[in-house]
Amino acid sequence: MQDNNYDFSNLNRKNRLAGTAFDLSPDKASTLGEILGTYLGGEEAVVVSARDYRKDTRMISRAFNAGLISVGTSVFDLHAAALPVVQFALRRFSAHAGIHLAAAHRTTDKINIRIFDQTGIELPFQDIYSKERIQTTPIVRVSYDKIADILSVTQANDLYSAALNSAFVTETIRKQNFSVVVDCAFGPVAEVFPNILAHDGCNVLTLNAFEPSKIPPSLPSPTSLSILSRTMVAANADLGVAFDPSGSRAIFLDEHGRIIEPCDIISILLQDKMIGRQKGKVVLSNSLWNMENWLRENNLEPYFADEYPGEISRTMQFQRAIFAANEQGNYIHPTISNESEPFASTLLLLTSFARNEKHKYFSTFVEDRKICDRENYEERPYSLVSNPDLFLKKIYESDNQNMIINTLNGVKILHDKRKWSHIFSTIIPSKLTVRVCAENKEERESIMNETMLMVETLDGELS
Repeated sequence: MQDNNYDFSNLNRKNRLAGTAFDLSPDKASTLGEILGTYLGGEEAVVVSARDYRKDTRMISRAFNAGLISVGTSVFDLHAAALPVVQFALRRFSAHAGIHLAAAHRTTDKINIRIFDQTGIELPFQDIYSKERIQTTPIVRVSYDKIADILSVTQANDLYSAALNSAFVTETIRKQNFSVVVDCAFGPVAEVFPNILAHDGCNVLTLNAFEPSKIPPSLPSPTSLSILSRTMVAANADLGVAFDPSGSRAIFLDEHGRIIEPCDIISILLQDKMIGRQKGKVVLSNSLWNMENWLRENNLEPYFADEYPGEISRTMQFQRAIFAANEQGNYIHPTISNESEPFASTLLLLTSFARNEKHKYFSTFVEDRKICDRENYEERPYSLVSNPDLFLKKIYESDNQNMIINTLNGVKILHDKRKWSHIFSTIIPSKLTVRVCAENKEERESIMNETMLMVETLDGELS
């Protein structure tokens, strides 16, 4: 038994375990693994573990797993695998928890360590690593003859692909011969999703689909989205998808290379969910309040939740909702997984588009919808002088009160539950759009002026 005088509060990033390889370090990672194993019950527990391609995540993952087996917790190691594959393996192997390590978006030097309970819902930092909990739960290492195993699982991607393809009527997609461009963000998405699309009869063009020899840039970025957009137009593709390094979040683009708004993606996915239903419940992040009228008009009862890790999923499970989503590129289908499933979301988008008989292009298919209350919007363009990646990173890192959301193509500042400003990139990396949303015109003007002043000031400091 070991006394626990640890304080990992410096690794708490928006209630999620995160830090650089130096901050985490192999010895700390091993201790973090011991604490998690103890939390799960030690010798009785089984954990599924995976990571992205990066060398620093591989190092920390190995140390973390060493800590787990030292307290008797067995590990099923998937090695490099996208987060949806971890979710699948968690259910497949009836594990007690899942762990996924991947580069943090916007902050390339940091590693996110996401931990999921046996239902697949993410556990927040405070549930496991708060100082109070650690001090009251001693670590009990097992004797040398009871050290657990690390079992290598090499066919997880194949099992996941077979399961996902069996869950969809892929013949509907196959008949259309869609062309899809996929940006894999230098992550293990490349090992599974392009093959799934190809199996479903799509012509697939991949970007950033290799294992980098050095630490890669954080994707998607304004520059990578611009390249994806131009590639789509040049290839005459029907749909573009840009993933984050973990493979848990995605941005979608139409055939013109324009980003499709999350509210439009949500509406398409929900209309598919409502086939054969009279009504349903939906859980969205608080910032999507302007979808409320459309949801109620379509017999959908909305519930809104905070952006803390696992909060949307827990609310979805409690309310027995048919779907959940936020503006960070997370789309959750409870019949498949309790966390974001962008692979399934892409197949559902393609299926919905294939079924429609009115529209030939994704752009008109999307534009035919009146989803958000856009009369509450105000927009202004801004030409950036400084580096767009650094600019968005600085805004995101300035958040000390969990009031800034990473939307993958920008950052959204929450001024109140029903007031926000969104700073996001366009097809041209240096051309930003500042969008403000509030129900009152005077408040919109005030927030716009405040946001533009912040943008101009920061741009001047960085240029």
